[in-house]
Amino acid sequence: MMILSGFRTARRAAGLAAAGLAVVLLTGCSGGAAEAELAYKADYAAHPHLRVTGYPSTGTLGVVQQVVWRLAEGAEGRLAELGVSDGMSASDGMDGAAASAAWVREFGRGAQGAVTADFQDDPTERQTVVLTFHDTGQVKELVLRPGGRDGGDGWRVVLR
Repeated sequence: MMILSGFRTARRAAGLAAAGLAVVLLTGCSGGAAEAELAYKADYAAHPHLRVTGYPSTGTLGVVQQVVWRLAEGAEGRLAELGVSDGMSASDGMDGAAASAAWVREFGRGAQGAVTADFQDDPTERQTVVLTFHDTGQVKELVLRPGGRDGGDGWRVVLR
């Protein structure tokens, strides 16, 4: 009986090891979409939830969440990656990197607490979103628009 029990334990351990190896191999072979989903889930779990009013689309909600997360982290470079040009020359001469640095300085502390995003209009070609940072009482208006020539880069925030 003792021999049979040891055999079952060894067989179960081998089965678990094979299953673990299969998961590792499948994960290693998965595309960037799976990695992006895992990164999003990690961000979502690591930050306070965004309060939302209005009617965001999946794309506009996702980019606003990321803006708030990057502000809270002080991640100027990652915030700049979410930006898009508004097609106009900047009167203050700020580029995306300078604007994202200024946003982090001004709203970073507020983004670490409770934030409400008020999606104010229908997201067809543009959407205005007003962020309210409850801990600091600050308000920041965002303008979102599709990125790239044909909007194929998803929704982006106009950094100005």
